[in-house]
Amino acid sequence: MAEPDINTFLIHPAVEKVILSTQNHVHSALRHSHDHRKLTASVTDGGCSWLMHCLRRHVLLALVLLCGSSMWSLASDKVATYLYEDTRRLVALVEEAASRMEQTGEAAFIEFGQAGSKWFSGQYYVFVYELDGTCVFHPVETDFVGKNLMDLHDMNGKPVVQLITDVGRNPEPDASGWVFYLWPDKTQLIPQWKSAYVRKVVTPTGKTYVLGSGVYNIKIEKAFVQDRVTRAAALLESRGKEVAFKEFRNPASPFVFLDTFIFVLDARGHTVVDPAFPTQAGRDLSEFQDAVGRRPIREMLQKLDHADEVWVQYLWPKPGSSLPSRKLVYVRKVNAGGETFIVGSDFFLATPIWMRN
Repeated sequence: MAEPDINTFLIHPAVEKVILSTQNHVHSALRHSHDHRKLTASVTDGGCSWLMHCLRRHVLLALVLLCGSSMWSLASDKVATYLYEDTRRLVALVEEAASRMEQTGEAAFIEFGQAGSKWFSGQYYVFVYELDGTCVFHPVETDFVGKNLMDLHDMNGKPVVQLITDVGRNPEPDASGWVFYLWPDKTQLIPQWKSAYVRKVVTPTGKTYVLGSGVYNIKIEKAFVQDRVTRAAALLESRGKEVAFKEFRNPASPFVFLDTFIFVLDARGHTVVDPAFPTQAGRDLSEFQDAVGRRPIREMLQKLDHADEVWVQYLWPKPGSSLPSRKLVYVRKVNAGGETFIVGSDFFLATPIWMRN
């Protein structure tokens, strides 16, 4: 078998940089030697061990740089998914904390618990659970630590800790996900939506945890809606309409989040699952007009003739306001049991600061 041509291999930039550094180091030693023959003899008679040591050290450095740059790239990709700064800050915090635990294991809890640090500042802090629902670290709710909280539910009956630990049961070693739940906020009279970004962590000893952090009243991201609709479509395809529709209507399910929900239309634009008007099934929305006379449902149906998923924007007043605001709807076309359904969700876009009163 012919030997492979090393010049055909793709080399990571970090490795290539270290290889070039090694070459320069060796060439420099040869160039500046006062006794070229002595150096050559040294290399021939065993001095090659010096070169091997040099190469070994630099290759190890290259591997460290490669692994580090890969992890940083993955974390950066996750942060870049989101539009708003508060979302990006939360994701970055959790990803960095997860990376720290992957390196130092449970010893990271000491750092995570230091008030005023980047791990524990204001409403930002991290929590850690075992996959069986036992809380092993929580700097605010210290009574949680050591207890199995798998039966902990939010104000709608949503199994919060079960949903958090479900992230750790995904096969990917760096699996991540969002959990949205209604929770008491000490500064408010009524429960508020809290959004937790959760990351699976495997420590150096091989133990698996889930680490996360949550904040109140986060802005709805397109990625949130797209993820929930995609999951809803998958459930409908795999389990059928009876199971899926029941889950979509359940306020304790993951499909009710941040004051929005999953809806289902038939191919003509008639409602099948309509949490906003649960007693008015079959409403014909095909001629629905927004605040400026645009027909978003008709536009959506037309686009779905040539695609399986679409985004449509329209204008509609927010609750308590008479002024129209931008609203986005994301839908997917799903075939289940010989029927065609349109699964979707919509949300109001955050108002830019310069447009607020």
